[in-house]
Amino acid sequence: MDTNFSIDNLRRKFRYNIRQLMDFEMEESVRQQKYHTSMILFVGFILYSIITIYPCVKSGYPHGIVTNIAIIILFLLAILLLNLYHNHVTAIILGAYELCLILFFHFIMEIDWTIGMDAFWLFILTMPFITDYMAGVVYGTIAACSGLILSFVCFHTKMLNYLQPYGSNMVQWFTIIYVVMMMAAAVIEYELTAYQIDKKASDEKISFYQKERTQRLQRLLEIYESNEVTIRKYKHDVKHFNRVLASFIQNQEYENAANYLKEFDSMLESVTAVSFCDNKVVNELLSIYANRCQKMGFKPRFKVAVPERFPIEDTDLTSLVANALENACEAQHLIDEEKRSLQFELSYDGRKLKLFTKNPCAVETTFNENGLPVSTREVQSGVGTAQIKAIAEKYGGVASFEQHEGTFTVKAVMTCM
Repeated sequence: MDTNFSIDNLRRKFRYNIRQLMDFEMEESVRQQKYHTSMILFVGFILYSIITIYPCVKSGYPHGIVTNIAIIILFLLAILLLNLYHNHVTAIILGAYELCLILFFHFIMEIDWTIGMDAFWLFILTMPFITDYMAGVVYGTIAACSGLILSFVCFHTKMLNYLQPYGSNMVQWFTIIYVVMMMAAAVIEYELTAYQIDKKASDEKISFYQKERTQRLQRLLEIYESNEVTIRKYKHDVKHFNRVLASFIQNQEYENAANYLKEFDSMLESVTAVSFCDNKVVNELLSIYANRCQKMGFKPRFKVAVPERFPIEDTDLTSLVANALENACEAQHLIDEEKRSLQFELSYDGRKLKLFTKNPCAVETTFNENGLPVSTREVQSGVGTAQIKAIAEKYGGVASFEQHEGTFTVKAVMTCM
């Protein structure tokens, strides 16, 4: 039990695979941000190298002058590459390996052993953090391997004989410490990238629901405006209707009066109901789909008993109701107008939220191994029913989809406490 719990925690912790991390790093918005940051970094290295040339000249240290000029040329080429291709990953990887190559020649060509190289090795320890931040956890680790290779060649091959003397701790432990630094940088950058991916997904979700909310409000406004025009028309003509009705009654033409009232009643049905329940989200959706059904030539049957507020997220409630109604309305296009119908029920008893829809279906539906309908569209979807099932399971419930004798039903029950 503890082992499974730990594995599940680990999977949740590292929820993005290598491909997802690499794809995120190459997204246009990320590339633009990393492009500007890389430019700042390269310019900073160039300025640092220019500044350090002065003390080298003053102290008569030509070896240091050559190394700094090589570094300046390297990062000028990196800037050129970055400007040409706007690919920060390539620039960082090539820059890291070429920088380590320059340092390698600096180490083996140094003849004045009184000048310590420890500062360079300390800088190399910071490379994994720089490269991971600049190129992402995957590409950055590839770039950081340049420092690992450099330390291995210098401390664990015969090249050690060509370097100035180092202490045994440096020779034995630097490569191991560098590996630890790489692992630490990778974990930190992974968490940062995962946060950025999560935030991007969250922002997109918020944007989607804001857009959907705006569209719903726009459709509601159209319904209100349509109702207002219709009501004004009937208000203007109601006195004429009353006179005709009074004439029928006065002449004892009761059958004509009844037919007239029936006709008048059917005319009033063109006014879409705008209040089905106290919950604003559900009420908006029902108003929109009631109007849509009326335009398709039939009147839906809604039975709703939900309070203004209960323990379910508005986004989940929206998705649950909208997907159920959308699927039911979509099926009506293949049904003869006189046979179109839609029954929708939604109730909440203080603990359980229950949803039920029933509508005719002209196409024989097949179901996959998860009990979800298989889409018959050319572009396969099935997202609506999958979303209903996912929301039901999120709240500890279940959802089922059935077709029997040309009738499709959706049932969902979940706990909202």
